[in-house]
Amino acid sequence: MPTGGERAWGAGAQEAVFMVQNGKYDAFVSYSHHDRDWVKQFVGRLQGLDLKVAWDGEFIQVGDLLVIDIEEAIRNSANGILIFSPASVASKWVKNEYAVMMQRAIENDRRFIPVIIEDAEIPLFAHARYAADFRDTNSARWDEVLQQIVRAVRHGDEP
Repeated sequence: MPTGGERAWGAGAQEAVFMVQNGKYDAFVSYSHHDRDWVKQFVGRLQGLDLKVAWDGEFIQVGDLLVIDIEEAIRNSANGILIFSPASVASKWVKNEYAVMMQRAIENDRRFIPVIIEDAEIPLFAHARYAADFRDTNSARWDEVLQQIVRAVRHGDEP
């Protein structure tokens, strides 16, 4: 069970509001709870661009079964996005979500999008993918990188 600065993240938005009609999210976002403020802004911007985003900040409630809810959110997501930072690379929860998302990308042709927000050691399989890099971005560059993610998610069947 995650504690302190490490929490089960990456689950999803409220089903009735943010799920795609066919029961799928556009993307599942995996992150370290340490990066929650950044991720909350990021997810808000994606949702503002009409993406259905699964992340724990909106649907995991006290008493929920974290592993089951996260597994369901990943299963119901067309794409996987992992926020890379020193905290996420060190997180056991993120490592497990990464493993599942990468396996789905390889075996089921799902898109996996690495998002870098701080310098961190990126795993080799993730490093093989073109990353969305938010380090040292001004607001215009931030919007440009965000649009690259939106285009990739909307074309998620072409990894």
